Amino acid sequence: MEKLIYRKIQEYDPQLDDFEISYSNHPLLLDDVIMSYKGRNKLAKSESIKELTYEILNNLLLIKNESVEYVKFVVVVRYNITNRLFVFAEDYSKVFFDFTSPNENNLELG
Repeated sequence: MEKLIYRKIQEYDPQLDDFEISYSNHPLLLDDVIMSYKGRNKLAKSESIKELTYEILNNLLLIKNESVEYVKFVVVVRYNITNRLFVFAEDYSKVFFDFTSPNENNLELG
């Protein structure tokens, strides 16, 4: 499974190298993830976090339009501590989208 995830990430972003992944292999109900990001967007105090959660929410709603019920998250960590979260299909056959997590100093969720 791990080799498949690495390969899909490399196909999605060929410029990404020298990274490690972390994943739980636990499917997440897309409706629950959408509800979570609606809440995060409402609680966001900074405009940058509000914009990020709004963009993520829109991407999740687009996935839902494809009749997808479950997604899986994979965190990519690079040597420079940049975290990217990749949203995969339940079987890891497709990367739907990714985003860069804000660092703790920029995270202003209530």
